[in-house]
Amino acid sequence: MFKQLGIVAAMLFFAVTVNAQDCRIELKGTITDFHDGEPLAFAQLYIKDLQKGTSTNEKGEYVLRNLCAGDYDMVITHFECETKTVRISIRDDMVQDFTLEHHINDLDQVKVVADIHDDHESTQSSTRIDEKTINEYSGATLGDALATVQGVSVLKTGNSVTKPIIHGLYGSRVAIVNDGLRQQDQEWGVEHAPNIDINSASNIRVVKGSSALRYGGDAIGGTILIDPERVIVKDTLKGKFISQLQSNGRGGSATASVGNYHESGWYQQGTLTYKRLGDYDAPDYVLSNTGSSTYAANLALGYQKFEYGGSIKYSFYDSELGILRASHIGNSADLVRSINSGQPTVINEFTYDIEPPKQAVQHHGLQVNAYKRLEGLGKLELDYTFQFNNRLEFDIRRGENAGKASLDIDLQTQTLGTYLLIDRIDDTEIELGIDGVTQANRPNADTGIRRLIPDYDSYRVGGFAGINHRPSDNWLLDAGVRYDYYNISATKFYFTSRWEGLGYDQQFPQFEVGEINNQIETVPEFGYDLFAFSAGAKYFAGDHYDFSVNLSSANRAPNPSELFSDGLHHALATIELGKLDLRKEQSYKLNFIAHKSALERSTGVDVEVNPYINFVQDYIQLIPTGLETTIRGAFPIYQYEQVNAVLAGVDVGANWNIYESALDGVDNLDKLALHSRFSYIYGQNRTNDEPLINMPPAQFFNELIWSNGLVNNLELRLSNQSVLKQTRFPDNDYLTDIRIDQQTIETVLVEISESPAAYSLWNVGAGYAFAKAKINLRVNNVLNTTYRNYLNRQRFYAEDIGRDIQLQFIYNF
Repeated sequence: MFKQLGIVAAMLFFAVTVNAQDCRIELKGTITDFHDGEPLAFAQLYIKDLQKGTSTNEKGEYVLRNLCAGDYDMVITHFECETKTVRISIRDDMVQDFTLEHHINDLDQVKVVADIHDDHESTQSSTRIDEKTINEYSGATLGDALATVQGVSVLKTGNSVTKPIIHGLYGSRVAIVNDGLRQQDQEWGVEHAPNIDINSASNIRVVKGSSALRYGGDAIGGTILIDPERVIVKDTLKGKFISQLQSNGRGGSATASVGNYHESGWYQQGTLTYKRLGDYDAPDYVLSNTGSSTYAANLALGYQKFEYGGSIKYSFYDSELGILRASHIGNSADLVRSINSGQPTVINEFTYDIEPPKQAVQHHGLQVNAYKRLEGLGKLELDYTFQFNNRLEFDIRRGENAGKASLDIDLQTQTLGTYLLIDRIDDTEIELGIDGVTQANRPNADTGIRRLIPDYDSYRVGGFAGINHRPSDNWLLDAGVRYDYYNISATKFYFTSRWEGLGYDQQFPQFEVGEINNQIETVPEFGYDLFAFSAGAKYFAGDHYDFSVNLSSANRAPNPSELFSDGLHHALATIELGKLDLRKEQSYKLNFIAHKSALERSTGVDVEVNPYINFVQDYIQLIPTGLETTIRGAFPIYQYEQVNAVLAGVDVGANWNIYESALDGVDNLDKLALHSRFSYIYGQNRTNDEPLINMPPAQFFNELIWSNGLVNNLELRLSNQSVLKQTRFPDNDYLTDIRIDQQTIETVLVEISESPAAYSLWNVGAGYAFAKAKINLRVNNVLNTTYRNYLNRQRFYAEDIGRDIQLQFIYNF
């Protein structure tokens, strides 16, 4: 017994002795800033298990004494730094240095902007569309949501096909960047809408100029940056469900998004969307064959930590869009009658069927991204993207070709880029990058119809450098430069008569490789050196005023449609003719911004005024030149031409808190607010001294919002959109012969130049929030006003849509 007690006592004495020896360990080191290596004074270190801690001195040095051997979690914190938890193994005296991220705004978090009008980190004009607005347009198109930004209009083909216009420019002059991936989906046609599901976005920024040089220097109109839901580095599951029903089109949409996040850094995100609409209604008749259906999916798997991370993302978009049946006419007499009378020649009963003429588009996107933060330098990124776009256009065909696509094009795009952000210098960020893009376009030759766009291959390689510097609290300076080399080569057959009639046999004999029957086989190839430059300054006059000026210059090469179009564009029912001798566009744009932010919470006004002027040399435009009757019917002829142009205008946006109760401790405050915007643009063809075609008319928008006035969580809205008549347009009317009967041919004037009358649309709405849900009821065009939009290509054939009642349910979890 005593022997056993002695053994136990000896063991306890030995353990205490060992413990006493182990608990005299000293841990010391320094804590520095990850970017520039500067010591961080007064940083806090705490070992949870031992309940021991200390702080650093003015040199960033720390010492922890009398530690016991073991493995522990150490928490390190510092003011305005990301809290860091590290696992340390202590066995003996040791020196361990740590770094903290002191630039907390660069943690891939959403930047909190005090107002929607201004980007305080740039001298360029930038406007943000927040998640609330995006949710409200869940059942609409990306173009519809973008039209809520002053200076942005929409070019339409009916109501389902919308294309954004920024300061009068559209198409390949506007870059759309979806989650870092520049969209490549055959945007060359005026009726080719972006193949993007707006429900995958949590934030959209519209940059009105060519300063977003990371994504290319050819966006002389602007860049649309679509950001997904931000990644949360903690264990949580969040998402939303939105469903909508609408009366005009008698359909609706449903979308569900979910994000699964982990403190370890792993995350998964997914969004699924389905939309289905039948024929739209004008105030007095059905707009036959204007239905649509859309399926979309966005999936992401990634790992995000401060030091490194990566992701793989896949997007899918499938859309079928009907084209107004009355826009496809069988003969020249019907076409003239339809355009000049303004009444649809085809009005059928409502249906969900989508028949030719129509479009069917599928778009696949795959994106792989990785990044690594380099201590004492910045962040290095590597991106690879693959996109595949299939576009089908269906004409009204009979016989053995009935139901067969008239246009069937596959476009494959691959992009590889690497980018370095240097942010180790206080108040200065430098970004460098190089990237390359390859494209292969392959039209299906088995459509039985002459191909509008030929086989072509292209590649672009380029690089850019940019700097953002704040020399003081009152000044921000930024500048950037980019160079790209763009090459495009095609294989195309021209009718011999057209080739020689255009003088191409004398101008481009090197492109001829053979002749078959009455056609010449050609292999045109072009190379373009493209330069872009942007520089600006912003002055902050106190807390509530800032002024900025930005000068940018950019090149844009002609796109494949502008170079090679040669035939019937079935979706638009027009004959389009390109030109091989088009030169690159050269833009010089000056932007000035004056901004005043809200002075008080209760009655402040936030207003931005943005005048600008843009000189574009060799501006490419598509203009109507006549009418041609073929075996398939009568079609307007549109031809590309090149002129020198100037586009000048002003955008104004304002938010005014007319009244807001200021009771402390009250969550739901009675509030009355007015949101206003105004845009005007002057577009002039300096070569021919006449207005430019398709310039947006001046327009006003005002919305009055009353929140929590009658009932808590109830929001009431009244809005008005007033669009003035466009008085500046070129005279493109033309004469054509039409057959009245077997013996009579009459020459008539086809009036396509005159713009529609001004119009004013009233909308009302109400929204009620409860728990995690919200119900919205909206009535657009509540007075069922008859109108035509100058920027709608189908205004020649029918009125725009009438009253639309929408009921929306939003649930967040």
